[in-house]
Amino acid sequence: MNEAILMATAFLTSTLSGVLGMGGGTLLLTVMAQFFPPAILIPVHGVIQMGSNGSRAILSLPYIRRDILVLFVLGAIVGALAGSQVIVTLPENLYRIILGCFILILTWMPKLESAPKIPAKFFFVGMVMSFLALFVGATGPLQAPFYLREGLRKEALIATKAACQTFQHFLKIVTFMALGFVMTPYLLLIGGMLLASFIGSLCGKLILKKASEGLFMWLFRSVITLLAIRMILVAIV
Repeated sequence: MNEAILMATAFLTSTLSGVLGMGGGTLLLTVMAQFFPPAILIPVHGVIQMGSNGSRAILSLPYIRRDILVLFVLGAIVGALAGSQVIVTLPENLYRIILGCFILILTWMPKLESAPKIPAKFFFVGMVMSFLALFVGATGPLQAPFYLREGLRKEALIATKAACQTFQHFLKIVTFMALGFVMTPYLLLIGGMLLASFIGSLCGKLILKKASEGLFMWLFRSVITLLAIRMILVAIV
C-alpha cells in the first residue's frame, strides 16, 4: 500500500514539475517524509528527483543553456564536498525539525522576481544549493529566481533548471553513499517510482493547465503545510 502511494505521488509530482518547472520535489519530499526517517529520506528522494529532472532535461535537451550548466556543476561539486563534512553530525530529530521548517519557508515565502547580479553566479548557486540539498532535500523554489533573472524562455528555463538539478541530486546520492548509505534495500521501490516519474514528465510536457491556478496553489500549499507541521511535531513530541 505504501509503495502504491509513493509511486502515485512520484507520478503526480513529476507531472507538476513538468508543467510548472518546480514544486513537485518539495511535495514529494514532504509525502516521503511520512514514511522514511531523514537518513533514508534524503538519498532516496534524491534518486527519484534525479530521474524526474533527468527525464525532463532529456525531453528538452536542445533548450539547455550549457554555459549555466557547467558553472552550476562546478559549484555543486564544491558544495557537496563541504556539506559531507557536516552532515554526519546532525541528530535525527533535529534533522526533522530543520526539514519541516525549511519546507514551510519554501512554501510560504514571497515569490522573488529577481536575483542579485553576481559574476559567474551559477557557480555560487550550485555550491550553495548542493550544500543545502544534503540537509533539506528540495531546493528547487530557491533556485528559480536565478534562472528567471537570466530572461530564459519557459522551455529553456525548465530544461536548464532540470539539468542542473539532475547533477545536484547525483552529487547528493554519491555523498550519502560515500558516507555509508546502502541503496540496495530500496531498489525495487526506486525503480517503480522512477518509472512513474518518467511517465509524469511526459504528461507534464503535454498537459495544459485548465484548473484555476489560484485554487490549485492554495490547496497545494495547504497540504504541504500540514505535512510539514506533522513532521516537526513528530520530532518534538
